Amino acid sequence: MDVLIGGERARLSDADLLGVGGEARVYRWRDLAVKIFHPVDPAQPAAEKVRRDKLEKLRRFPSRLPREVLGPLELARDRRGQVLGYAMKAAIGAEDAFRLSQRKWREGVVPNEEVVSLFGNVHRVLGDLHGRGVVVGDLNDGNVLFRGREPFLIDADSMQFCGLPCSVGHERFLDPKLYGVDLTERPCFGEGTDWYAFAVMLFSSLLYVHPFGGLQKKYPTPLRRAEARHSILRPDVQYPRAAVHYRVLPVDVLDWFSRVFEKDERGAFPPRLLDIRWTRCRCGAEHARATCPECAALGAAASRDAVIYSGRCSAKVVFRTAGRILAAAVQGGLRYAYLQDGVVLREDGSEVTREALVPGVRFALSGPATWVGMGGKLARVLRGQVVERACTGTFGSSSVFAASAATCYRTESEWLVDSSTGSRIGRILEGQTWLRAGERLGLGFYRAGLLAVFFLFRAGRPGLAMLKLSPPGGRIVEADAVFDDGHALLSLGVERDGRRTNAMVLFGEDGCLRAEASGAPADGRMFASVRGKALTGGRIVCATDEGLLSLRADGGRLVEGTLFTDTQPFVGAGVELLPGPGGSVFVVGAKEITQLTLV
Repeated sequence: MDVLIGGERARLSDADLLGVGGEARVYRWRDLAVKIFHPVDPAQPAAEKVRRDKLEKLRRFPSRLPREVLGPLELARDRRGQVLGYAMKAAIGAEDAFRLSQRKWREGVVPNEEVVSLFGNVHRVLGDLHGRGVVVGDLNDGNVLFRGREPFLIDADSMQFCGLPCSVGHERFLDPKLYGVDLTERPCFGEGTDWYAFAVMLFSSLLYVHPFGGLQKKYPTPLRRAEARHSILRPDVQYPRAAVHYRVLPVDVLDWFSRVFEKDERGAFPPRLLDIRWTRCRCGAEHARATCPECAALGAAASRDAVIYSGRCSAKVVFRTAGRILAAAVQGGLRYAYLQDGVVLREDGSEVTREALVPGVRFALSGPATWVGMGGKLARVLRGQVVERACTGTFGSSSVFAASAATCYRTESEWLVDSSTGSRIGRILEGQTWLRAGERLGLGFYRAGLLAVFFLFRAGRPGLAMLKLSPPGGRIVEADAVFDDGHALLSLGVERDGRRTNAMVLFGEDGCLRAEASGAPADGRMFASVRGKALTGGRIVCATDEGLLSLRADGGRLVEGTLFTDTQPFVGAGVELLPGPGGSVFVVGAKEITQLTLV
């Protein structure tokens, strides 16, 4: 695509895509990001109104906003002069704030002190915007980026200013007072709604759970609990095992969160509450209390037996660390890598690296070797020695690679490559490819404009099997895949117009679709999280806050099967599951691996 930016021709290609959303595509061009709105059908009045409103906002966009707000610098036009979008400063090397609420990505890499400092800067930017009569409106962890402690606000054309409304609100960050309100009719957001969204983001980033997450029988969904102002701070809400408990936060911070989520406090977040002093206990927990609340809560259970029984379920802790588990896989036995006292180690105690972990670093296991990826660089480490170095592509800021016991798959220019042989498996799209692999099968996708192309590949065989899959219908914000010898299960999280949908698709090794299902996180236990699935013999087991849940194929649909309630004390939605021997399941938590067996 050729566009004119400031009178200069700019060629934008799919390889330059930075992201695709519900309303636009964003391309990299030089040191700029160019946002191109999707075409609309003039025959559809609602769509045409949205387009006209966007153009009016670009025309009246306020000047002299904080530098962290990445607003329009130049309009992007076609040859006839029609406005297609705009160019803004690119936040090179920045990550979505969504990453901060992902425990596996953040813990041990981005400390709480740095998170709180970042939010202090977001606080300053919001205060500056409000002082200039600008309200963000759709403030969420997808349109806030960060690089270290430096925030960036994108989608500035959606902000509310000059009497022009913000017409969309992300459901996880939308003030419950605005539920059911038509946001397109008039300006509905205010400073208070921004501070509500700020509180949701801060809470989720520190504790890895939404303030209306967890389980509560009277109000079965987060939406219902938000409407009832019944937050996770209530004692009758079952707290997710995968999250950090709120008791690690200071009492005055918890009191403010309670006032926001349960008593509709909408004032600016008090800056003094961001002055939190963190302590790391010998148990590995980080807290801001006089004594470690995790140790106090465990009490005598801290030295609990290696095997615990809950009804028909036996739970054996096979590994525990005060640090953090980085990767785990079953490859002829359980293998794992973990961070302990600043050193990355393997299950046999051999050293991987002593280098400090940085945001975006990834680990994958290949038998006794460990692949370490950062940006476009890969290293294979065996017993503390780097035995191989390679390059690969990136997807966003993440390294693109996946390992099995026998090899590592990576990308090289426009090819998917088997590192053990150097052979090319199939052609992909450079810079736009996502990848996962098991022992016999691998799966990936790449973005091409508004399309996502999905493919399957087989170990030791050239060629990609293109998968027939309905278009995601929105922006893919999260993806995962698990495998057995003859099947692959793809899980996707898709956002459109501020709403989240999670989907699962089961494929056979021939690439044929076996069964699928999709729904909002509130539509059922199976949709609560993209992650937390295991696959063995074509059978799927899913981790939920109520216990392990089996899924079965029924007429081409994946439906809920048996809920194993006896497993509830040991699992939570989104925790990693691995198939173990004899029908057992390994539950991989942040600090321990537990083997569950039904007896």
